[in-house]
Amino acid sequence: MLIMGIPNVGKSTLMNALLNRRVAKVGDEPAVTKSQQRFDLSETMSITDTPGMMWPRIQYESDGYMLAASHAIGRNAVIDEDVALFLANNLLKSYPALLNARYKLDTMKSENHKVDGLYLDVSKMDGVDLLEAIAKRRSYKRHDGVWDTEKTAVAFLTDYRSGAIGRISLE
Repeated sequence: MLIMGIPNVGKSTLMNALLNRRVAKVGDEPAVTKSQQRFDLSETMSITDTPGMMWPRIQYESDGYMLAASHAIGRNAVIDEDVALFLANNLLKSYPALLNARYKLDTMKSENHKVDGLYLDVSKMDGVDLLEAIAKRRSYKRHDGVWDTEKTAVAFLTDYRSGAIGRISLE
């Protein structure tokens, strides 16, 4: 039996489950498995776990961003702020209620989005607005008083990847 797929989809976790013991290292990041690993399931069957494989070239930029948001592409290959901005814009279109539930956006006062008094209107936000609202909600400010976009991006991506925002499909 051979287990193969793109990075960070649970190949090693599946192998550990099939073997009923932890033989393969697992982690919430791509490229944890560095080489093929083979183990016997029985006298007549073995299982091989492989490192994740990606296409040599990703044709569409949006596909690359979706893979990066899902953590199939490592952080060293992308800029977290760009991925978070792409994801924020995408989720605002498809899942505004989940974003509102997670970040309590309708309870945040804002001078920039005066709707129903002084509260944010998720339907009028873009990705930049969402990330800024998250930074404000969590008080992610740098020492110079500017909102920390890098910390906000990492936190937002972590919320998405962990399922804290909710059940989401990017396609």
